[in-house]
Amino acid sequence: MSDSRSLIMLVDDNIASLMDARNILTNQYDICTAISAAGMIEILKTQYPDLILIDVNMPEIDGFGAAEMLLKDPRAARIPILFIVDNYDLAKYHAKLNSAAIGYVCKPFFGPVLIKRVETQLFMATQQLAIERQQQEFRNFNANLQKMMKDMSVLIEAESQRVWELQAAVISVMAEMVECRDDVTGGHIERTRRGIGILLHKLQEKDIYTEQTLDWNIEMVVQASQLHDVGKIYISDAILQKPGKLTDEEFNTMKRHTDYGNTIIDRIEAYTRPNELTRHAKIFAGFHHEKWNGSGYPLGLAGQEIPLQGRLMAVADVYDALISPRPYKDSFPHEKAVSIIKEGKGAHFDPILVDVFMSIAEEFKLLYKTVQGDNLRRD
Repeated sequence: MSDSRSLIMLVDDNIASLMDARNILTNQYDICTAISAAGMIEILKTQYPDLILIDVNMPEIDGFGAAEMLLKDPRAARIPILFIVDNYDLAKYHAKLNSAAIGYVCKPFFGPVLIKRVETQLFMATQQLAIERQQQEFRNFNANLQKMMKDMSVLIEAESQRVWELQAAVISVMAEMVECRDDVTGGHIERTRRGIGILLHKLQEKDIYTEQTLDWNIEMVVQASQLHDVGKIYISDAILQKPGKLTDEEFNTMKRHTDYGNTIIDRIEAYTRPNELTRHAKIFAGFHHEKWNGSGYPLGLAGQEIPLQGRLMAVADVYDALISPRPYKDSFPHEKAVSIIKEGKGAHFDPILVDVFMSIAEEFKLLYKTVQGDNLRRD
């Protein structure tokens, strides 16, 4: 078998049908054949194919029974299956095919359809394997992070500058790990972090919302903002990296990243005392998608009910989303992004913060160019 070609196993007691499928697929794939379920199991003793096509209508053990036999071997159970069914038997096996939730192809075979079904099944299997591998990597990352935070808890309590710098570095790494999974939003966390810093310093300069920010360590708040999307660790790649608009079901799943973010930070706090950094991080994670008019999520809070951190991130987050290119849209010019935020005053955004943003909009424009240049130099 060639190293670069997938191995397809054909299982069918009809020799003519077996040869027909083999002739159609042999130009693109390596092929092995069996004329019974027992023959299939015998082949699996020495090699594991990338895909198995099984005829549903075979003597002794039919295709459905053969599929059940595969489940008894943990390694074989991961091999994707396509059932083969005669056109005239499709109605007969319709209920079983649906309940099995496995793809099928009809015979007599039409070459392009058979090839496309095989390509699709192999692609889906590859994607699923990649998702499972990455999810396991992030489960390991979370476990290691929790252990690290537990080991660091005694040092964190000292609140020395050295510990603060280390803590900030850990947060930055966590944020980068999240962003690596959502590769269409590269640089988003760094740009929003700097945007939050610009907004907060302007609030201080203008003595706006001083009551809420009086006891804030601004540097710590800015660092905490990097964790606003940490909950995306638990969102599958199929949704995070989808090159187009999400379905309603996918969007509802995506919205849960706010709750997941709270959960992750709660677990970090379980290994250390709650502190200002995690307090701000939890608010950023949980409330950055709330809207001033109450139409946001997850709680549908409105106006001053929304914590200030969430209202600040709403502005920085949306500006960056507008100004950045996505697979499903081009980047908006800075002027257009500013106009959209202005139009959202009192609806999506805190009116006071929109006024502050408008007064420093050019700083955001410069910020985007600066961070973009930094990314290019790092590349």
